[in-house]
Amino acid sequence: MDQHPIDDEPLRDGYSAAEVFETSKTHSGFSYDDIILLPGHINFGVEEVRLPSRVSRNVVLQTPFVSSPMDTVTEASMAISMALHGGLGVIHYNMSIEEQCTEVRKVKKFKNGFITEPTVLAPENVLADVDIVKQQSGHSGIPITLDGGLHSKLVGIITK
Repeated sequence: MDQHPIDDEPLRDGYSAAEVFETSKTHSGFSYDDIILLPGHINFGVEEVRLPSRVSRNVVLQTPFVSSPMDTVTEASMAISMALHGGLGVIHYNMSIEEQCTEVRKVKKFKNGFITEPTVLAPENVLADVDIVKQQSGHSGIPITLDGGLHSKLVGIITK
């Protein structure tokens, strides 16, 4: 059986990663379908790989995960998830300025493991109200405040 030697010549119909990323004069960004990566030999170890990406003058991401600012992709929940994994979620602009500000506030107020705006009830509420709140929010604890308002005096809590 005739074996063919491995051809060490670079691909004739493309560019190497060095040509694309290191010598680019345009400093262009690429999306997932702009580049086709083919397996091949590397002459460095994985410990030498560095991924920091500058997303603004003062912000450098060590893990360059950035979500698309599309209305079907990034609102507060996606931006929060991206941040929890070291990335950046760009809130889309296909909404009013007020709605954009609301989405950004949700992200800024998020504290992992904390419910920052719980649904509260008043002492006058009945158990059926508790069941409705638990079903809608999924929370197992419901604060009871003096007047049923969020910033009112806490008088009790209903738990599981």
